Amino acid sequence: MAVEGDAVARPVTGPAFARDAILGSYAQILFSRSPWVGALLVGATFTSPRAAVFGLGAVLLAFLTAQALHYSPDQTRSGLFGYNALLVGLGGASLVEPSPMGFGLLAVAIAGSVLVTAAVHSALGQYFQLPALTIPFLLVFWIVLGAAPLADIPLRPLTHDETAIALGIPAGPRLFFQSLGALFFLPRVDAGAVVFLALLVHSRIATTLALLAFGLVAFFGSELFVLADPTLAIMLGYNCILTAVALGGVWFVASGWSFLFALGGVLMTGLFTLGALPRMSLAGLPLLILPFNVTVILVLYAMRQRTRDGRPKAVDFLLGTPEENLHYFKTRLARFGATYWVRLNAPFRGKWTVTQGVEGSITHKGPWRHALDFQVAGADGALFGGDGTRLSDYHCYRLPVLAVAPGVVAKVVDGVPDNPIGEINAKDNWGNLVIVWHAPGLYSLVAHLAPGSIKVREGQHVGRGEPLGLCGSSGRSPFPHLHFQLQATAIVGAPTLALELHDVITEEESGEELHGVITPVEEAVVRNVAADEDLARLLTFEYGAPLPLAKDGEDAGPTEELVADIDLFGAQLLRSPKLHGRLFYRREPHLFMVDDVIAPRRSALHVLRAALSRVPFEVRRELSWVDYLPYRDFVPWALRPFMDLVSPFLRRSGVEMRYGIAREGRKVIVRGESVRWRRGEEPVVRTEAVLEEGAGLARAELRVRGR
Repeated sequence: MAVEGDAVARPVTGPAFARDAILGSYAQILFSRSPWVGALLVGATFTSPRAAVFGLGAVLLAFLTAQALHYSPDQTRSGLFGYNALLVGLGGASLVEPSPMGFGLLAVAIAGSVLVTAAVHSALGQYFQLPALTIPFLLVFWIVLGAAPLADIPLRPLTHDETAIALGIPAGPRLFFQSLGALFFLPRVDAGAVVFLALLVHSRIATTLALLAFGLVAFFGSELFVLADPTLAIMLGYNCILTAVALGGVWFVASGWSFLFALGGVLMTGLFTLGALPRMSLAGLPLLILPFNVTVILVLYAMRQRTRDGRPKAVDFLLGTPEENLHYFKTRLARFGATYWVRLNAPFRGKWTVTQGVEGSITHKGPWRHALDFQVAGADGALFGGDGTRLSDYHCYRLPVLAVAPGVVAKVVDGVPDNPIGEINAKDNWGNLVIVWHAPGLYSLVAHLAPGSIKVREGQHVGRGEPLGLCGSSGRSPFPHLHFQLQATAIVGAPTLALELHDVITEEESGEELHGVITPVEEAVVRNVAADEDLARLLTFEYGAPLPLAKDGEDAGPTEELVADIDLFGAQLLRSPKLHGRLFYRREPHLFMVDDVIAPRRSALHVLRAALSRVPFEVRRELSWVDYLPYRDFVPWALRPFMDLVSPFLRRSGVEMRYGIAREGRKVIVRGESVRWRRGEEPVVRTEAVLEEGAGLARAELRVRGR
C-alpha cells in the first residue's frame, strides 16, 4: 500500500474524530481499520453490559490522554493508543471486583497504557521495525494484577460460559466461538459469534486462517487431552487464531506458502503455551495473550534476517486487509517487477540491439550469466558500416553511456586501450568501466568503455540518464559494444544479480511497446522514452492547488475537490479532503505513474488511477503498453467472497489493460481497454483521459461492462 504518515487535512477534534478513534481501537484487535468491524466488536462487548461500559470508558480515557499529551492525531484516530487500553479495561471488568480503589487503579493503568504503547511502539518500530502488538497491555495488566492484592482490591477468576454446554452445542464450535469471545475477556458463545461476524466482514482470508488454526488446535488438543480443560483450550484457541491471521495474511502476503507458514506458527504458539503455563502459574501471572506476542515477534524478527524475501513474501508496504495486501502485491509484481525497488532505465540514448542476452552463447555464463551486451544497428540492420575493420565503422562506437538510475559512483577504471577489431585483452577482462551504487546491495556496471572518455569520478553523485562515458572496445571486447550488469558489491568481477530494466520501449511487429519491467532477450531493440516536455507539463499538479472534479454519468455525485500534496516521506499524492482519499503517484522525467489509491469506492481517485495508471511523456500512435488494475475492484459483489477465498492460490495478477496515446489537435488522449479473454468478447473495462494544452487534465472516464 502507500506510505503512511501523510499530512491529510482532517480535524483533530470533534465527535467524528472521537468516533473514529473509538471504533479504530476495537478494530485494531483484529488487525482492521474498518469502522464497521469496530462497531461490530463494540456490539460483541454488549453481551456483557459491564464489559461494554468498562471497554468504552477505557477507550475514551485513552483517547483523552493521547489528546492531552499531544500524541500524533493520525495515530490517535487510527486507534493505536486505544486498543491496549481497551484490553486493560475489559480485563479489569472481568477480573477486578468493583470498588473505588479498583476503579482508581484501572484508571491509572489505562492512562499509563497510552504512555507504554507510545514507548513500545516507538522502540520496536524505530530500532527493529517490529509491531508493538499487545505487549503494552501485558506489561500494564500484569502490574494491575500484582498491585491489586496489595491495595486490598479483590480479584476474581475468569470463568467461561456454561450456557452453551446446557444448550447442547458441540464442543468444537462451542470452544471456537468462546476462543474468539475471549479476545475481549468474554469467553461466551454469543460474544464469539459477533466477533466471528466482524472477522468475516474484515477478511475472508483471515476467517479461513482462523478456522484452520482452531482445527489444528482441536486435532492436537484431542490427542493431548487439552480440550478436556476448557480454560486451556480457549487460551490455546485465541492465541493460535491471532497467530495464524497475523502470519498468514497480515505481515506476509496470503498464499499457499503463507498458510503453511501460519500453521507452523500455530504449532509454535501451542508449544509455547503448554511449556510456559506452569512457569507463569508459579509466578502467579496469567498467560493471557503472551504466546501470540512471543511467537509473532520472534518469527517476524527471524524472517527479517533472510537473504531473499519470498515463500512467504513479507508485506513491505502499508498493512491492509489480507485481501488488500494480496491484490496490491500481485498488481505491483505485474506492474513493476519484484526484484528491485529502484527503477532502472536503459544505459543509453536511442535504439540499441541486444546482441548477447542472459545465459549468452559466448561470455555470459555461470555466476556472470545475468548480463546484457548492446550494440547499435543501422537502417540496413547491420552493426557497422564499411568493411567493419575499423572501430569507427561500428555505429555504437563512442556513443554516450548513461547512468541507469540515481546513485553514487563506487568504482572507475580507465586507461585500458581499445582493442583492434577481432582482438581481445584477457588480462584486463572488463576494460574501462564504471560501477554505480544505487541502493544497499545493488550496483550497476557498464564496461568496455573507450579510454579517456569516462566523465565521472569515484564518490560523485550521478542522476538518472547522466553520461558516464563513451562506448568503446576495451578489455575482452573483439568489437565495440556495451556490457551491462547488476551486482551486489562494488568489486570488479563480482557475480551478477538477476537483471531487469524498467519503463523501456521495445520494437514489436505490431509497433512499439512500453514495458514496466522486462529482461530483454537477444535481438530485442530497446530504447528509453523520448520525453516531451510539453506533454509532461500537462500532467503536473501544483503543490497545494485545488483540482475540482465535476462528476457525470450514471453514478454522478457532488463535485469532489482534490488537492495536490506531498507527504512526510516525500511521496507525491492527490488527496480528497471530503472523502479522506489519497492517490499516490510518481512523476518521473519520462512518465507519470500511479502507485496506489486508498479511498472509498465512490471517489473519483479510482477513475484517475484507471485512466492514468501509467502515461509515458511521448506521443506516438504506434506506441502501446500493458498495465494492470487490481482485479478485486472489478469483481461483482456477489462473487467477491468466493474470490477472496481462492485468491491466495491463483496466479492472476489483475485486470490486464492495454493503453495507447494519440494527439488530436490541442488534446492528448490516453485510451485503455481490458484485454479480451475470448475472441469477439467486449472489453470489461474501458478508460479515457483527455489532456488539453493550457488546461492539463480535462476529463477522465472509466467504464465497467458498458456502465
